[in-house]
Amino acid sequence: MLKQLNDTINYIEEHLLDEKVIDEAMKRVSVSELHFKNVFFFLTGMSINEYVKNRRLSEANYDLLHGKKVTDIAFKYGYQSMDGFTRAFKNWCGFLPPRFQGGGNIKCFPNLIS
Repeated sequence: MLKQLNDTINYIEEHLLDEKVIDEAMKRVSVSELHFKNVFFFLTGMSINEYVKNRRLSEANYDLLHGKKVTDIAFKYGYQSMDGFTRAFKNWCGFLPPRFQGGGNIKCFPNLIS
């Protein structure tokens, strides 16, 4: 089961920007989706959806620090609107995205198996 967990996390990391990354990752496991999600939560303390959201926001933070436009980042990481991205980002780190543009502190959420 740990090998499947590691393989799934690796798959998610390789396809982080794909819209249906979780659905595709679940097709790759040999146990029921519910069982896998329960094991994932038990081992990591978060749902697989939370993991993907945190990883995407962490990568978005990195892009902000390197001067990319907030609008471009929002759409790159799957948000349908600037408001949705801004709200999620602020909930995640406590600050609005422009504060990180072109420099500043970084908040990261590392890959679980890196």
